[in-house]
Amino acid sequence: MQFLPDRGWSRPAAVADPKRRHQVKRRKGDFGARLRYFRTTAGITQEALARSAKLTPKFVSQIENGHVNPSIGVLSRLVEDGLHLPLAAFFADGSDGDVRDDLTKLVALFSSQPAGVRKRAFRVLKALCAEHDG
Repeated sequence: MQFLPDRGWSRPAAVADPKRRHQVKRRKGDFGARLRYFRTTAGITQEALARSAKLTPKFVSQIENGHVNPSIGVLSRLVEDGLHLPLAAFFADGSDGDVRDDLTKLVALFSSQPAGVRKRAFRVLKALCAEHDG
């Protein structure tokens, strides 16, 4: 809803332009497609993702199919708690090589490792990146 000084609170007008309506629908579906991509690449079921994010599997399915738009809170729980990814990694566009694929592979690899192994691997990756930047 939006506040209009002369009319008070009102719902935004529906998108009249069919091209724009398709763009809005596509954007909503893009999140769902991205969520499904990361979930399946990591080998996580909808049920497991839903459980981690404290949602129902049906709601996760609706999001992945573009039927609903999640709130920021739900989005955060799905990505950070369910997929164990930072939001920035989830929304990376992959224009400089396919960053998304690389991040997904790393998450899949590290998610099954104990904390000590993850910490050592992170230090190694950090050192490699520092070498490249320096």
